[in-house]
Amino acid sequence: MVQKSETKKAKQILHDVIFELQNVSESMQWFLSYDRLSELLEIRKEECLRKVYQFKSAKPQMTLSGGFHEVDGDLLVDFLAWNLELDEVAEEFLKGGIFFSERPLYELRESYKTLIQKTIANHKLDQELLLLLTAATIDFDDAVDSYLMDKFEIDFFVRRSIHQFLEKFEIHPEYGAEEFLYEYLKSLIPTKILNFRDITREFRDRTYYELYGRFRETKKKKKKKIIQSVSIEVKDLLAFFDLEPGATIVDVKKKFKELLKKYHPDINKKGEEMTKRIILKYNRLVELLGM
Repeated sequence: MVQKSETKKAKQILHDVIFELQNVSESMQWFLSYDRLSELLEIRKEECLRKVYQFKSAKPQMTLSGGFHEVDGDLLVDFLAWNLELDEVAEEFLKGGIFFSERPLYELRESYKTLIQKTIANHKLDQELLLLLTAATIDFDDAVDSYLMDKFEIDFFVRRSIHQFLEKFEIHPEYGAEEFLYEYLKSLIPTKILNFRDITREFRDRTYYELYGRFRETKKKKKKKIIQSVSIEVKDLLAFFDLEPGATIVDVKKKFKELLKKYHPDINKKGEEMTKRIILKYNRLVELLGM
């Protein structure tokens, strides 16, 4: 009976934390100070700080900045799960529309790819138009790009996959989740993570065969150093920086600096959130690669 009461209390505290973040969230940007966190946990500030330092001992990537920002979302989720002894913290943060961990974001990316592939697979090919485009370009892929851009809008796929994502996880969109996810997907479209030609590769190969009655010749690629065992997270992080497995620390730092210059708030007024994400992903990649 005591255990049930404690679990109920822990769930109420989690609900209060999420409600607090929802109230202060602006386009999914928020800050929760240690002072306010101690109040929500109903413990003294000294006790809260002791728990934070104890938690940090197992999280070397964690920086003490007076509280948790949205870029520290994973750390706050882990801290609350550890402190409250609850398994559903990440799920509740997701539903609350205040923070998305890497796993659901990975699902969003995959659903975006699947939506494009299914839509194009059911498309009735306009052979006459495509033949005209191929005659006007040297590269077949360039012709297909023009054809698909004429028939479909990327923005439709972005917004549709986000809508399905929000519905699937029953996410509250009023705290900026929809806007955040839109900017997130759009920022990845130019990178290898959501490369349009890779996503539509099967359609391109099938279309080439329908037009010319033969298979496309595959372009020979230069051999590159391959890491035998690379986790999905590392692959995604490398792709975020537009890098291949086997990239050196020099490559990583170079891409990191390039992206910072591109999205720094002093240059890009809308780049603050992306800058934070770049720094977070860079630190995580360096940690995983042991650089």
